[in-house]
Amino acid sequence: MFMLLYKDEIFHVPQAQQYCHGDYYAWDPKLTTPPGLYLVSNVMAWIGGVLGYDLCTVNTLRFTNIVFSIGLYFTLISLVTTLYPATKHNWKTHMYALALTWFPVGFFYNFLYYTDPGSTFLVLQSYLLVKKKRYSLAGLVGMASLTFRQTNVIWLCLFMMVTIIDTLDQVDNSKKNDDASITLYNPVCASIQKPAQAVQSIYSLIINTLKNIKIVLPVIWTFLLGVALFAVFLIWNGGIVLGDRSNHVAGLHFPQLFYYSSFLSFFAAPWTLSLTSVLKLLSIKRHEHPFILSDNRHYTFYVWHKIYRRHWTVRYLLTPVYTISELLNIQAFANHTSFLLVFGYVIVLVLTLVPSPLLEFRYFIIPFLFYMVHIPPPTQTSRTVLGLGLYLAIHLFTVYMFVHRPFVWTNWPDQLQRFMW
Repeated sequence: MFMLLYKDEIFHVPQAQQYCHGDYYAWDPKLTTPPGLYLVSNVMAWIGGVLGYDLCTVNTLRFTNIVFSIGLYFTLISLVTTLYPATKHNWKTHMYALALTWFPVGFFYNFLYYTDPGSTFLVLQSYLLVKKKRYSLAGLVGMASLTFRQTNVIWLCLFMMVTIIDTLDQVDNSKKNDDASITLYNPVCASIQKPAQAVQSIYSLIINTLKNIKIVLPVIWTFLLGVALFAVFLIWNGGIVLGDRSNHVAGLHFPQLFYYSSFLSFFAAPWTLSLTSVLKLLSIKRHEHPFILSDNRHYTFYVWHKIYRRHWTVRYLLTPVYTISELLNIQAFANHTSFLLVFGYVIVLVLTLVPSPLLEFRYFIIPFLFYMVHIPPPTQTSRTVLGLGLYLAIHLFTVYMFVHRPFVWTNWPDQLQRFMW
């Protein structure tokens, strides 16, 4: 395993080791996320100490994320089988979950000491608990995810909305009321044909929530507590970013949605792209972050330099690509998902991606996996085999570039730089 600290590990690892030594007051001002990862590693190190092992070395700290990745695999299996009960005890579902666990961008960070694996696991575990109707625990796990990444509060709000929808559905079913005007209107998204239907669905959610507030509040109290604690944090911290705020200034970067759509189309293609979807589609009548331009360790640097900066017209000429990928992605998602969930998902994408001026693929990990668990596992094994093969090829290329193609920055001649997501 790679022994030297790399990239953000130079901040994360020393901070975790401070915790291992019992110093919980020291804080590196370059860190921008809360200490959830370090606390988990600290617990594992304490258990190791009891057993006579030092679990606070660089590689054993990285093992924290291996544990999270194993947990993610079983979470994905449970999520898919909960959303699609007919796939339970089906080996194809396990293959599908394995492919999603192998998702190249997320998988890469399992071997470094970063916050992404823990954040991903806790967010999806919170959603799984919602779908299993263990709402209070789901809110608590969602709160725990905030200690890994502050922006997870937006996912917490989405899961609270899902909890409200599930609760209102149960109320409607218990009343067995045939009056559609006072029941929740939440059809499959693909069936929405007019804007008025979308407005009706959102309106019915608001009205029914208010009418049943005494039933809803006891179910969502842990979610509300999480949001309230996050608000207290914002006031205490004076903003969402801990530490180094100069390089993490929020803005309005709407092209992030286009980049994500293209990214999603590529990595989801083995399962979503088909001749049928293309034919159905055919039947339908300058913002640059300095890190993108300077940090040539990331693949986004080369995407930007080799494609977007080749000519000023490129970013506009790619508009048809964005449009086609968005329509294909929405089509695959909308066929299996309710309108309100699709609406909530789009709002989450806007709130998590648009404020970030930096194009960084790891910001797409949770949105991608959330999207994919709502796509039923394919009945054709060949699709998942194709996906696994594609991901494996990307892994091999990524590992080769990371290990065997290091390079040197002139301002840091004694330190090797390596390609990474």
